[in-house]
Amino acid sequence: MQIPNAETPSKPLLQLRGITKAFAGVQALKGVDFDLRAGEVHALMGENGAGKSTLMKILFGVQPPDSGTIELEGVGEVAIDDPRHALALGIGLVSQEPSLVPQLDVAQNIFLGQTEALGVVPRSQFQVKAREILEPLAPRLPVTARVASLGMAELQVVEIARTLARGGKIIGFDEPTSSLTPAERDGLFALIRQLKNSGKGIIYISHRIPEVYAISDRVTVLRDGRAVASRATKEVSADELINMIAGRRLAEELQHSAKPVVRAGGTEALRLEGISAAGKLHDINLTLRTGEIFGLAGLVGSGRTELARCIFGADRKNGGSVYVNGKPLDLRQPSDAKAAGIALIPEDRRKQALVPNMDVERNFGLANFQQYSPSGFLRLKQRRQDIERYIEEMAIRPRRAGVRIRNLSGGNQQKVIIARWLQSGARIFLFDEPTRGIDVGAKFEIHELMRRLAKDGCALLVISSELPEILALCDRVGIMRGGQLVQTIDDCSGLTEDLLMKYASGEVAR
Repeated sequence: MQIPNAETPSKPLLQLRGITKAFAGVQALKGVDFDLRAGEVHALMGENGAGKSTLMKILFGVQPPDSGTIELEGVGEVAIDDPRHALALGIGLVSQEPSLVPQLDVAQNIFLGQTEALGVVPRSQFQVKAREILEPLAPRLPVTARVASLGMAELQVVEIARTLARGGKIIGFDEPTSSLTPAERDGLFALIRQLKNSGKGIIYISHRIPEVYAISDRVTVLRDGRAVASRATKEVSADELINMIAGRRLAEELQHSAKPVVRAGGTEALRLEGISAAGKLHDINLTLRTGEIFGLAGLVGSGRTELARCIFGADRKNGGSVYVNGKPLDLRQPSDAKAAGIALIPEDRRKQALVPNMDVERNFGLANFQQYSPSGFLRLKQRRQDIERYIEEMAIRPRRAGVRIRNLSGGNQQKVIIARWLQSGARIFLFDEPTRGIDVGAKFEIHELMRRLAKDGCALLVISSELPEILALCDRVGIMRGGQLVQTIDDCSGLTEDLLMKYASGEVAR
């Protein structure tokens, strides 16, 4: 298949041709072509379910293709048996969840599985080899440090070093900035440019369009299992890229909704007075009104998530009071918050809000067990009717209550969590990073759903590290720093991303 508008490449470092893959009759990839050159960053984009992950699993030996070929420069056509074989061929992946051994140190992880090549080597020499590889990447990272003690940015460096130790020429990055601070992100970008300048080929997978423009030379878009375009990044406008990803005039819709309708907050829904938690939160006062979306901005570690968890009763506070609809709430555990109509949609939905092996219907019922079993017997018919109604109203895909929730995209998983809380009668919603790991089309749908909740009189507290999201959604914004709510901005009309970041970092005070 010839991709339209693709540049005529020089000899590629990697060529995937006609890759197909089906799962249980569902065609995940439909004849995909993809190539990578030495010394370039090639971005791979597409909505959840477009085929990006499947294509990368094939390249990195996790799954075999049904048909198609993989060709490497200097090796020719190859069949990649497993991830270890991929590493041996010089192909490595830096994933969202690094595949390292926490109990081992940095040097051991770098050379894990290479004992045959290294032979019997004294540990000191082993560590010297590791330092040589790390020197241009992260000279201050100790090779004797236990991997369990490292932060996400350092874990990524170790994965890169592991690939380079095997003569790696191709490195894939799968949503690498999802857990990084802005400073760590900038450090990663500098490292990627360094790898690029040394002749490595970089595959960069991200939902974040500004990142793709900041780091990539080319971009290939997958949609419904097909490669629909491959272009030089500088030749594609952001609106055009969004439309290629979503396959509809989504950019116009996003632009139309970029500025929220100014909502006049209604009555007091939630009030915090002097909320403190040992070493985490200090004397926080905040009022959230019905019908408004209040954003919490701040750097990683500023205390935003800790505040949401305290409000929900998941973490204990050691001072202050919580009021719901003007009445004090005796908040000891999450069930107290739930009974008061408070819902938490956590940052890590897979670990903190879902049971991956359970189906959509049972995940939906997790917060509503008593509602469906008032006398000890489950009212399965009623539960099925309720989730099927939400599936239709919220356009949850696939439209099957019996499908395992781990097989849904991030956006659809988020919809199920929101549906669960709506069924419970919640009117105060605490959203922690509501669109993390969600593609651009699903992000628009989640935003519209949140606006609809506010319009219906619910009160929303939204934590987000994506400043455009805060600016697009929120009526008022609070700035957190060092466990304190340092300021509240009631008039957001003149607020910009740059100004918001300066407030969050303490560079300027309002």
